[in-house]
Amino acid sequence: MDFLKLAESLESYITEHRRYLHKHPELSDKEDNTVAYICKELEALGIEHVDVPFGGVFAFLGDAAKGRTVLLRADIDALPVRESKVNAGGIEKPVVSEVEGIAHACGHDCHAAMLLGAAKGLKSIEDEIPGRVVLMFERGEEGGEGLGALLKYAYDNNLKIDGSFGMHVDPSIPVGQFGWRSGNLMAGAMGFKMTITGKAAHGSQPYVGHSPIDAFNEYYNFMQSLRMKYGGPFDPMVFSVGTLHAGTASNIIPPDLSFSGSFRLFNFDDGLKIKEKMIEAAAAIPAVYDCTGDLTVSGPSLCVYNDPACAEMARKVVNETFGHDVQDILPLMASESFAITSKLWPGVFLRAGVRNEAMGRTALNHSECQDPDEGVLKLGCAMHMAYAMKFLTDGPDTSDRLFNGDMKEFIHKYRPNAAKFFD
Repeated sequence: MDFLKLAESLESYITEHRRYLHKHPELSDKEDNTVAYICKELEALGIEHVDVPFGGVFAFLGDAAKGRTVLLRADIDALPVRESKVNAGGIEKPVVSEVEGIAHACGHDCHAAMLLGAAKGLKSIEDEIPGRVVLMFERGEEGGEGLGALLKYAYDNNLKIDGSFGMHVDPSIPVGQFGWRSGNLMAGAMGFKMTITGKAAHGSQPYVGHSPIDAFNEYYNFMQSLRMKYGGPFDPMVFSVGTLHAGTASNIIPPDLSFSGSFRLFNFDDGLKIKEKMIEAAAAIPAVYDCTGDLTVSGPSLCVYNDPACAEMARKVVNETFGHDVQDILPLMASESFAITSKLWPGVFLRAGVRNEAMGRTALNHSECQDPDEGVLKLGCAMHMAYAMKFLTDGPDTSDRLFNGDMKEFIHKYRPNAAKFFD
């Protein structure tokens, strides 16, 4: 089957959906209209589907009685970004958000449109599918908990899945290329925010007050040391503080200080140890300065791990479908909820190139100038279809790597914020 040719016949269809979704973005866990739009299109295509409350959409093609089941996933939420009408090259974009302060600046509109294209393409050859294809449109990837509701639906309905596939647009990779890596691909995340409360005083009398800035300085240095003490030399880890707020005047010691940031790391157990030490120090270090600390830590989350056998199959699929090899890439310190999906159902996550320097399409994801080359849409659609059919036809045996434990325990350990759907 020539999946690229099939996808090329769907290019205008996919582009139309991408542009509609781009014009009408919705933030994490608020994607009601987006879900309704996707469900309406699936209904028009005659594809069985279910709107999972707070989670997103599952859609089903083929017949599980014929063979195994593979899941194709796309995320659908946007970001709180005020979009620029021009891209990084100063060239006017073909489509911009019509919602003030919200934009698809991370390419999720592309992901959803490519999966809708794959849905239409696979529907046209449904009788040839040697098993079942599950499409998953996920709410809340950018910090919400849509995945938890989807997993609860899968758990309650005994949804058996043998493997998974996903991709993310990447402005660092030229359009037409797919970034690939076997094993660890994207880091897990551990976010934190903290308020240190002291006692205000005039700058001429620091001995009268208790400076939260002094306490922060000590705590910040402590956090920097955690990377060397609890991170293995072969496990990448980065740490950063992104917000810091204190004070109203240069000659007044402020009564409090707040800050937030994150660790990005690949070793889940290292993250747990760092989290434990951060909590201990949040009480001890401010106390030395006669202050108090109130710390909240989320995570750590899992890293995205590409199953080696599935990754190798994806490499072959790229060769067979497009006539060229994948582009080997280094591990990325960004994070992705697909980590949970692939932990349950072994699979692969690719990076789809959208960079086009001649057209000024070079801005990174989460930028107001982000403008992916829409040439990726037909390629991503073809890759979804080709991977699914290859996996079902003669893909690797994943049975010994599927998660077979208690889903509730799994969620509590690896996605505690989603435990509310299971408790």
